[in-house]
Amino acid sequence: MTERKPLRIGMIGCGEIAYTATGPAICETSNAEMVLAMDPVPDIAESFGRRFDIPWTTTLNEVLERPDIEAVLISTPHDTHCSLTEAAARAGKHVMVEKPIACTLVEADRMIAACREAGVWLSVNFVLRYDSGPLDVRRLVASGAIGEVIAVSFRSVGRKPDHYWTGGYTNRVQTDWRKYRKRAGGGVLIMNFIHNLDLLRFMTGLEVSRVYAEYGTFLTPVEVEDIITMTLRFHNGAVGALVGATCMDGHVRLAPVSLGGSRTEILHETVEDNSDRIYGTRGQIRMQGRHVWVYTRESVEGLKRDDWTRLDLTPTNARANYVEAFARTVRQGRPPEISGEEGRKALEIVEAAYRSCVEGRPLTLPLSLP
Repeated sequence: MTERKPLRIGMIGCGEIAYTATGPAICETSNAEMVLAMDPVPDIAESFGRRFDIPWTTTLNEVLERPDIEAVLISTPHDTHCSLTEAAARAGKHVMVEKPIACTLVEADRMIAACREAGVWLSVNFVLRYDSGPLDVRRLVASGAIGEVIAVSFRSVGRKPDHYWTGGYTNRVQTDWRKYRKRAGGGVLIMNFIHNLDLLRFMTGLEVSRVYAEYGTFLTPVEVEDIITMTLRFHNGAVGALVGATCMDGHVRLAPVSLGGSRTEILHETVEDNSDRIYGTRGQIRMQGRHVWVYTRESVEGLKRDDWTRLDLTPTNARANYVEAFARTVRQGRPPEISGEEGRKALEIVEAAYRSCVEGRPLTLPLSLP
């Protein structure tokens, strides 16, 4: 096989993220293609197949038994990720799975082991790593532009529409799995803020060593949390503060970043400041929207010294970039850039935060498993 032959993908789950984001992204790639769509709900599978002009089915085995399908992309409720990944691995298919990798670390370990034993690759769709902003910030931090990282502040505060909990952002698929802890694994942290945790690790190169968190469900009729605050300690001694919420009024609706959404502009003074910041010994970086601001005390090409520089980001399709990177590494026989182990590391921070809330104390990583 040459690297130029497109990776043939079977879609497992044709709901919101697949229909609105992943399907269109794969169509933009040069080295991957969808060849079959599967969803247990006939109308959902059929509408996906019609939109992307590919065959569709309601039967999982039709995907797993097709010899020409080399990889699957799993876009299903969180509590199904483990069993579907194990089935795909047994069938010899490489796996891309939407974040989070699973609801629990025990399930994540089962998925990693199943793919390793079957000799297939497992990757978690932390697609925002492939956006221009995180890539630029990663390079700036690695270059020493702000010195050693000593603190981070990440924030994602807004309101999800009421219908999100039974129909997602698009209201296309009627399902209530997002409302329940057993099925979703949790609320804003595991559903959304896990992206921020992954980006934090990716951009800074730091690993979390201790977590303390508090959460609550205040304004949403669900089991899962709609607000969480977290305090982090990193292996180099740096500290972090994170706030996530999906129930706050008075500003724009939370943009579904994983769907490529954008915010509606309103008066600046009314908008919640959802910027993320990385503080160093020689400066800091602020990220918000399509801009990155850098303050540095160093002499860095392209940046003002002892002043702020605004960097305008080049628009890119991060999800398409992710799929292309996965297909490329499969063809080259290399592990994916975002492996199952990387997905597990983000989930471990999430699980530590949830345990911390229940136990009322900080928890040290790595966690002991039950």
